[in-house]
Amino acid sequence: MSRGERVAVFVLPALLCAAWTVFAGKDVNWDLLNYHYYLPYEWLHDRVLQDYFAASGQGYLNPVGFVPFYVLAAGWHSVVASMALAAMHSVNLALLYLIAWRLFAHRDPGERRLLCLLAAVVGGASAIFWATVGSSFLEPLLAVPMLAGVLLLIEPGRAHPLAAGLLFGVASALKYSNAIFALAALPLALAASPRRWRAGLAYVAGGVAAVAIIGGPWLVMMWREFGNPVFPLFNAWFKSPHAPQANMFAGRFAIADIGAALAFPFELVAPGPLLYAEITAPDLRFAALVIAAAAALIVTSLGLRRPVGALTGVDWRLLGFFALAFALWFATSVNGRYGLIVLLLAGVCLVRITERLLPISGVRVALAVLLVAQITACVMVAAPRWFIADRWSASWLPFQPDERARREPALYLTVETLPMAAVVPFVHPQSSFANVRGQYSIAPGSPALLPLFERHAGHVRALGRFLQLRDDGRPRPEVVEAYDSTLIRFGYRVDGVDCFAIPWRPDEDDWLSRTANWLAREPARHDAVLSLGSCGLVPAKRDPRDIERERSVSAAFDRIEQRCAKLLGGQSALIEPFGKEWMRNYPAIDARLLTDGDRILLDRYLALSYVDFGPLSAWERGEAPVPDACKLR
Repeated sequence: MSRGERVAVFVLPALLCAAWTVFAGKDVNWDLLNYHYYLPYEWLHDRVLQDYFAASGQGYLNPVGFVPFYVLAAGWHSVVASMALAAMHSVNLALLYLIAWRLFAHRDPGERRLLCLLAAVVGGASAIFWATVGSSFLEPLLAVPMLAGVLLLIEPGRAHPLAAGLLFGVASALKYSNAIFALAALPLALAASPRRWRAGLAYVAGGVAAVAIIGGPWLVMMWREFGNPVFPLFNAWFKSPHAPQANMFAGRFAIADIGAALAFPFELVAPGPLLYAEITAPDLRFAALVIAAAAALIVTSLGLRRPVGALTGVDWRLLGFFALAFALWFATSVNGRYGLIVLLLAGVCLVRITERLLPISGVRVALAVLLVAQITACVMVAAPRWFIADRWSASWLPFQPDERARREPALYLTVETLPMAAVVPFVHPQSSFANVRGQYSIAPGSPALLPLFERHAGHVRALGRFLQLRDDGRPRPEVVEAYDSTLIRFGYRVDGVDCFAIPWRPDEDDWLSRTANWLAREPARHDAVLSLGSCGLVPAKRDPRDIERERSVSAAFDRIEQRCAKLLGGQSALIEPFGKEWMRNYPAIDARLLTDGDRILLDRYLALSYVDFGPLSAWERGEAPVPDACKLR
């Protein structure tokens, strides 16, 4: 490969991805508003003990990987920052080309370039990938070192297991779910040299060194402060008192049974809600890959091998890694973002198998048809961004807090599922934040909260999107009532007079923002969705009858958790008010246990289904029968 071709392999994808991110609109995803921006700010400003669950449980993940986004978003124009991130993400496409270059060495130069281009294009033809290009998500950034690690391991005689271990170690330290792909690459490392154990040890040593350097300081801090190095994950093992003592798992995309597993590649053609992503992301490539692999198996078994394109050691190494990586991803999460390396490599594997089956003219036609169908499906139904495609502006996060928020430190309590921790850097730096009700709800009287209440005595406030102020400067009465039902358990209620706004006001009058918004087809404004309100809290006493009622319902919920532990994933949750009812939330399985008059239901709100546990009164007496849903587990 000439020097000019190498430059083109990296420059052209960078230009394509930079152009796409402008066209798609500024990414304002849910996780960015929660923890992508907050985490590096928390780390760089030493706020681990100043806040408490400010970004729910995600506020304690390793922050190092989000530093590039934080630095770019905090200091650069949002268009420039997003284009810089997109250029970093584009390296994935270049690496797909380079991996394919190893696979098609048996072809003449012209055909080799064509097949490598097809591999990069088909590999990148994923709605998941393009929705994250130029965004704050770590997945497209960390797929780069993992693909580079694969490139370093697949070619015999040119493998570098130590360097590959370092690359997979970096990816695993910065996002723990990538550890399964580091494990999938271990057989490649063992096959990298005739001295297999030496190569394997070098790979493991590189991975351990990277984790120690990149993740070690944060893991030690989490162990010291919370008694769990990966807090709040795997807390059934570490038993930190600050989180539920259960091993949290991503049950949202779990595959139900073997039939669902076999149907999965074909369901991706027209995926239903939450099959493998929070967005609709059709993917025809996996069905095509299954069909092509089956055809290759039949052709081989019948002895109808083509003289050109026999699979070599490089091919088997890549296909073996892909198969193992896919299996591990499938067995653990089936989250499309978490498995981005699998989605990218699927296209490379598909092109190689197709080239094995068909003459080069047939490869061109077959893959062209697939690409047209895939791109058409994505354009028709896939979202360009994960949550919100906002208007381009000079600031990525154009919060304009009231002057009081910048001048007066306070303890801000949030009670919404999205705590909007991205606003933390915009208020007084001595303020503290705690998400007392959300994915991880905090029990009243928690020892970790007491120092925060003492430090900010007389300056405790509520904060949230639903507290946005009306024209009279007050939040809606029904919102105040809902907030009070939670906050009174901490000894406070909302003072509807002492309120101020933290509006979202895009600063988009500069020429770059105007041009970018024109190219993005003038995205809609989302001020009403992203603005916040804050109200002061005043001391309040709770009705003793309410306390007694909570104790009785909590005892009933305790019995259900004990007798239906498998159904609830072995979790135990905090009881909370839910309007006039009571509930316990189990985010790992996207379900909540709640009362409905004199009945108890397990509401699987994403699956739109429920389990009826029968009368609440019977569970309170300890006389209720266990439902069949518990017995089937």
